[in-house]
Amino acid sequence: MGQTSTIDVVICSGFSPGARVLRAAVRELADEEDIRVVTVAPALAGIPKAVAEMRALQDHKVVCVDGCEGGCGLQVLNRFEVLPSSIVMIEKHFNVTRKGINEAKDRIRQAVREVQG
Repeated sequence: MGQTSTIDVVICSGFSPGARVLRAAVRELADEEDIRVVTVAPALAGIPKAVAEMRALQDHKVVCVDGCEGGCGLQVLNRFEVLPSSIVMIEKHFNVTRKGINEAKDRIRQAVREVQG
């Protein structure tokens, strides 16, 4: 069996229902898969450690997950010149449901596994 490497999953920091669904899905997925979750808000706030962490992603396998068409996760990665290996846009949600969380988790898991190879 091949060795897997941790995949960085960069998530938006929004409060749309889609963003809340993706955060719940990623929290659960982090218990099941070899991923490291990175949120964009600290880097946007200019926190030095977070800025350095965001810049360090340039050499990593990154899955970007956004919760709405605003695409803040991808925009932040672009700002720090990070090219994601995969981008997942969560379907539009009007509220947070178990079904929505499970569907988002499956899509994110698939992207992570594709990036792992």
